[in-house]
Amino acid sequence: MKILITLILTCISLTVYSQNVTIPADYEAKQNLRELGSRDGLGNVKTFDSRYEGVKGSPFIFEAWRNGEVFLSDKKRVFFNDMNYNSFQNEIVYLEVGSNRAMVMNKYLVDFFRLYGEDTLTFVPLQLPGESDRIFAQVLYNRNSLVYKIYKKEFLNANYEGGYSAERRHDEFVDKYDLFFRKHGEDVLYKVKRSKKYMISAFPDHSREISKFINSNKLKFKDEADVMALMKYYDEL
Repeated sequence: MKILITLILTCISLTVYSQNVTIPADYEAKQNLRELGSRDGLGNVKTFDSRYEGVKGSPFIFEAWRNGEVFLSDKKRVFFNDMNYNSFQNEIVYLEVGSNRAMVMNKYLVDFFRLYGEDTLTFVPLQLPGESDRIFAQVLYNRNSLVYKIYKKEFLNANYEGGYSAERRHDEFVDKYDLFFRKHGEDVLYKVKRSKKYMISAFPDHSREISKFINSNKLKFKDEADVMALMKYYDEL
């Protein structure tokens, strides 16, 4: 059992970082799509063999492709009819009009991007502690402080042979995510943990208030709602 993933990578060494999730007025709302894909050497093409029956799930965060818009570092922006985010390989992917080929955008040219649907989701690049490359994260909360969600995919190989097998008869992409927050006026990125003690320690100047709020609202930090509630309270102190 195996997955055929053909990957042709062309890397351009550019450093781009943005926390701003509003649309600046100087973004030009046009761009030649050929400049963003593989034909001029700024990106690459990926083929994912979805015909393989032994695979459950996909590397993309959404099953259905969405309308999307990318805001580039040269202050241009471009709209896509079919766009998705490959969280397994940290790639922004769109379907080329006409050929319907999956094209991978050069992420180093991107300030931030949005995916549209029932909700508008904004993704910005983050540099995580200890990581050499930036990764795109959804902005869940954006007031004085910020809360980010980083989508992840774990690939599990089929395991059903032998006496101690897991009886898993499919290769599978499993959805996971991490949550981070950044306090107003700080450049420190905190990873959310389910430890009350750890979460309180991130607010040394308001530890008593934060502890009382966590207890009174029975926050367990198992999901994003608890983190957003805490940061909203902190911003109002």
